[in-house]
Amino acid sequence: MVVLWILGILLALILLILLIRIGVKISFGEELRVWVQAGPVTIQILPKKPKKKKKKTAKKKPKPKKKKEKKEEAKKPAKKKGLGLTFEDIRSAVPALFESLKRGLRKTRHRVRIKPMRVSVTFGGDDPSKVAEMYGWSSGAMWTMMPQLERLLNMPDPRIHLDVDYESLRTQAEGQVGISLLIADLFAIGWCFAIPLLKWFLAFRKAKKAREKAASQSKTDNNHVEDKGE
Repeated sequence: MVVLWILGILLALILLILLIRIGVKISFGEELRVWVQAGPVTIQILPKKPKKKKKKTAKKKPKPKKKKEKKEEAKKPAKKKGLGLTFEDIRSAVPALFESLKRGLRKTRHRVRIKPMRVSVTFGGDDPSKVAEMYGWSSGAMWTMMPQLERLLNMPDPRIHLDVDYESLRTQAEGQVGISLLIADLFAIGWCFAIPLLKWFLAFRKAKKAREKAASQSKTDNNHVEDKGE
């Protein structure tokens, strides 16, 4: 009987945890601000509050590096940053991942709430043809996906504005986005999303390695041509 009581309490606790509403709100533009919510509690995590300044202690001067150490550091390969995603990689991922997202959202029955949704994006860059391509594809994707998302989500008054500035050398974005959902809904969406995302990531890694190999081969061939010319 005691075991049944313990199991009942554990199940009740798990159920209560799954019914907790969590969320995140992001404000971006000139400054990035991020708030996270768990139940009635909201915490700002970015920008971080400035820490109290500690008293400065006298630092020892670093010893001059020897020639061997300098050579070893020079030989070390530079660390690669980020995934190296291209616009084509993102565009290839959207259809499959969007279908998976829709399957997950159907299970939530409008419990996922997006408020606010205020986004303004101005596309820019040094290649006008690529800027126009990005703008055209993004506009088409927005008009295709937003009506479907509005049917699956609780999204009151979304506002998204896309524009082009051929004189700007970079894409600029500003706005506010907030999303909240039950922990149970998070698991439901994650379950539908995980396998397609993993498949896309593996295919992306394979394609990236092929691109890097082709670029390396092309560089080697060019060096051979230059050596023969000399």
